[in-house]
Amino acid sequence: MEIIRDPEKRGFKCFVQGGQIYYGDVIENEDGTVIRHGQGLQIIKTLTVNGEELVWGRYKGAWDKDEMTGSGEYRWTDGSVYEGSLLKGIPQGHGKLTWPEGSYYDGTWASGAIMGRGSFYCAFTGITENGVFYRNSFRKHTGEWVDVCRRREKFRYDGLCIGALGSNAQFQVPVYFCSPDQALDLVLRVLSQEPFRVPLLLADETCPQSETPSGSGAPLWCLEQGSLGSTPKTTVHLAFAAAEKRRCRDYQQIFRDAICEALLTYRPFAVVFGERGNPQEDDLPEQWGLTEFFDRLSLPLDLFDPRHFHGSGDAASFLPPEKRGLRSSEVKPSTVESKETEEGSRPHPPMLAPPKVHLLHFVLVSLSRLIGSPTEEAVREAIGRRFAKHVPLHRVAAVVVTGTGRGE
Repeated sequence: MEIIRDPEKRGFKCFVQGGQIYYGDVIENEDGTVIRHGQGLQIIKTLTVNGEELVWGRYKGAWDKDEMTGSGEYRWTDGSVYEGSLLKGIPQGHGKLTWPEGSYYDGTWASGAIMGRGSFYCAFTGITENGVFYRNSFRKHTGEWVDVCRRREKFRYDGLCIGALGSNAQFQVPVYFCSPDQALDLVLRVLSQEPFRVPLLLADETCPQSETPSGSGAPLWCLEQGSLGSTPKTTVHLAFAAAEKRRCRDYQQIFRDAICEALLTYRPFAVVFGERGNPQEDDLPEQWGLTEFFDRLSLPLDLFDPRHFHGSGDAASFLPPEKRGLRSSEVKPSTVESKETEEGSRPHPPMLAPPKVHLLHFVLVSLSRLIGSPTEEAVREAIGRRFAKHVPLHRVAAVVVTGTGRGE
């Protein structure tokens, strides 16, 4: 495509192309089309499997012949932000990358990697390291090279584990109340809004019995309502998974199949704790603890960090090959971004949005009913006794289904 370089052909436009929104400077071509050139705002969008538009990222800054080149700011939906110089859509020169928890690197970049003089602040430790970096790594005074991105990722990952805040840690589990017909909508809202917790769906004694053909107990039947409700294929009962593990069978495939089905159909992936004894007592079998099942390729701990799970592209590993989005051969070499750089970890999420994104709505379900019509504090006490050893409660929000009409 020939570029018209006559200054009279430069302009300022707002247009939508391929679902992507651009507002800023352009150069007009002889055939009437335009390319982004100058200063502008690009909203990068993609589609969910049911056709809903989803914002993948936002870039505001300089463009050169339709490439993000020059000084600008890129914001990802997981909360990461890059401010600085880019070359053809990747960090190059001086820039600052800030991760969602507040860690940041401020310094020199080369081909998308941390390379040169800069400062790395780790929000998990409160320590700042200053000096020369090479391929995302920093050389300590002992002579040891440490990949700061991998180390930061390990801190983030360890912070998701059961008991990560300590046995005596004080934290407030958010508690919401809803009617059966509100349950699915509230679960999806909890997943998609701050503070991005995983819903733990419970029912009190006033919640009605099953009203779905599956005959599932409360509150699972509430999650199965509607065209986008969960199904037996997207549901894993921990009692069954634990029994298969005890029999030395492939229990991991149970989780993989349910996650794949949930991703493809845009339905909730439900992990169910069955009814067992007195719900006011901590009597869950140790075999039902999620630590017994956590595995990167079957039940990832990163499910408790939904924004990271989706933004990192990890969901693709559960999909059939033909559903995993763009291959490296389908995009220009300058925009190819892999999970890892040539040597070392990738500092930031992909800037290239897949044509279709598969979202996972992960929900925990307890079939043991809460006694009476409990208050928020009573709910917290009950789930603390019952689930503290089985679930990372600091990453959970309780959704209690009630039949008394008590709302949020």
